[in-house]
Amino acid sequence: MNIDAELEVLREEWQSGTTVSLDLRQKVARQSRLMRIAVVGDILVTVTIGGGVIAYAVRSTQPDAVLLAIATWLFLAAAWSFSLTVNRGAWSPASMDMAAFLDLSVRRCRGRLTAVRFAAVLFVTEIVFCLDWIYNHSYRQQMPLLRWLLFSSASIDIVWLITLGFFAGLVWYRRRKRAELINLLDLQKQMEGTT
Repeated sequence: MNIDAELEVLREEWQSGTTVSLDLRQKVARQSRLMRIAVVGDILVTVTIGGGVIAYAVRSTQPDAVLLAIATWLFLAAAWSFSLTVNRGAWSPASMDMAAFLDLSVRRCRGRLTAVRFAAVLFVTEIVFCLDWIYNHSYRQQMPLLRWLLFSSASIDIVWLITLGFFAGLVWYRRRKRAELINLLDLQKQMEGTT
């Protein structure tokens, strides 16, 4: 079901006098499940990548491997700080009425829009750091940087394809969340106008 149809069902149920529509309850419950899954994913990424980079730094003979570990943990800490901040107060509705469920949905939607901007900045920062790290530890360092960055190997090509896909996904997700937010705010405004 698309966002407009879901919100139209919510609007009709709300206007018919239903306290909290079943559809909105299910949507909030689904989002809550996805938030819990995301936390588990964040923990797995932290343990796997954070632990892996520490193990690499301990075993490595390169003197600046510790720098890689520190930078990785700074990226992880930034991601965790952002995640905890944006999800604060967004785990459950304040009460069991339609207004509280709508307010929660609006807060979550705004949080996801903020997450899009954060993800873009974090991704670019990580890519710049990682590509710099790889270039400085590459046997191709004799090659000019710009030439190395532009299609010097299949690995670099894959990085650029992933980057393109990541940003295309962010644009799609942002448009979807903005449309959802507009509809939620419209529904919220209608609720306030009739009470």
